[in-house]
Amino acid sequence: MRRVGGAMSGWTLGLLLCGAACAPAAASEGKVAPLRDAFLFAFPVYEMARTREAAVARTGNLNTLRHRTTLSDASHRNVTTPNNDTLYSSSWLDLSAGPVILTTPTAPDRYHSVALMDMFTDHFAVLGTRRDGGKGKAFLIHGPRWAGEVPAGMEAIRAPMDDAWLIVRVLVRGDDDLEAARAVQRAFRLETAPGAAAPQRPDGSARFPDDDPAVFLERVNAALGRGPLPPVHAARVARFAGAGIRPGDAAAWQSLDAATRDAWRKDFRSFRDALRGGLQEVGTSRNGWSYPAPGIGEFGTDDHYRSRVALGGLGALPQAEAVYLSARTTGDEISLDGTEAHCLRIPPGIPVGAFWSLSLYEIAPDGRLFFAANPVGRYSIGSETRSIVRDPDGGIRVRMQHAAPHASRTNWLPAPAGPFALTFRAYLPGRAFIDGGFEMPAVERCRGP
Repeated sequence: MRRVGGAMSGWTLGLLLCGAACAPAAASEGKVAPLRDAFLFAFPVYEMARTREAAVARTGNLNTLRHRTTLSDASHRNVTTPNNDTLYSSSWLDLSAGPVILTTPTAPDRYHSVALMDMFTDHFAVLGTRRDGGKGKAFLIHGPRWAGEVPAGMEAIRAPMDDAWLIVRVLVRGDDDLEAARAVQRAFRLETAPGAAAPQRPDGSARFPDDDPAVFLERVNAALGRGPLPPVHAARVARFAGAGIRPGDAAAWQSLDAATRDAWRKDFRSFRDALRGGLQEVGTSRNGWSYPAPGIGEFGTDDHYRSRVALGGLGALPQAEAVYLSARTTGDEISLDGTEAHCLRIPPGIPVGAFWSLSLYEIAPDGRLFFAANPVGRYSIGSETRSIVRDPDGGIRVRMQHAAPHASRTNWLPAPAGPFALTFRAYLPGRAFIDGGFEMPAVERCRGP
């Protein structure tokens, strides 16, 4: 039988995550640093569990592929930083009782991907266009303790935990392309493998507040207790036991001493608030755009990066599949706000193998990003947007503001009447995107009406 191993041992991030706050200058400071580390280790698991419970509450199903047949808009607020370019299908997998079989369609002329993530938000596989050219294939997805025989003609994919999130993305090239995209979406199949038992259904009614450390520990420990941990995390989790991170221990909060509980109550919100900068606070900044640091979607032991992405872009793909640039300021560091007019000239020849898009989001009070309602129902502009006007060289000038422009609305990307954030997505990015050879021009205040 194939098993995940790994001896339990301590591991420290030292000053990497906490900086000067980790220095044991005083007894009170000594309490804060390990709690912060524990929070960063556990927060992505909490966000994944929150998202799973919401999905189960809506559908009641696991190991079942659910298709969203419309593009995301301002009414969709289940997952932060959605895109408006692809149809989504998704399933929460419970592999503890046996494998599932995923069949992908033959669609070589339409970008599509199937992302598979564990509860720590690490991708353990991305299938689809980049991997096989869209030829279509059958995959047996199984948990870390499964030891059966892989059927002929199927490729086995081993999940590092018994729980996983599967997300399908299928490109839509415009309103008149929606039905063709739906046909590809419907061709994906997910079924229980022969001999596998019914999945263990989570409660689907659990609370996930943003400001209750006791519930935070309870939900995280429940999620971690459902299956074996990947070796990299199994080797570290004992370090956080004193802070209450104990897989399977629903009563960990009650067993903490009063001082530790008080420290959690005092600092829990500040730990979370410190993540609100999202992707803008990690990676490299150029022309007001934040370029992601290496390792997005495959974080290893970088809990800080993992947590920022969990809040600001849960489910973000690894760089080989997509590169995400984010901006909340102009090139001269003026905050983006819909009460002013902002302009961006997107040059021709963006180095991508599939497509690119620019999405605009309002910033929710808790730091998550969602589309803002607007009178024209436009949330993104991209290489597949057919209604926009291009410059003679193929470039695109985008105008972003809350009020409708006095001139043409054709290239208007509506903004909320307040702060907003931008995400530029490049699917199947070229080498220039990854090695820094390409730079996105800065967002600027518009000149003229």
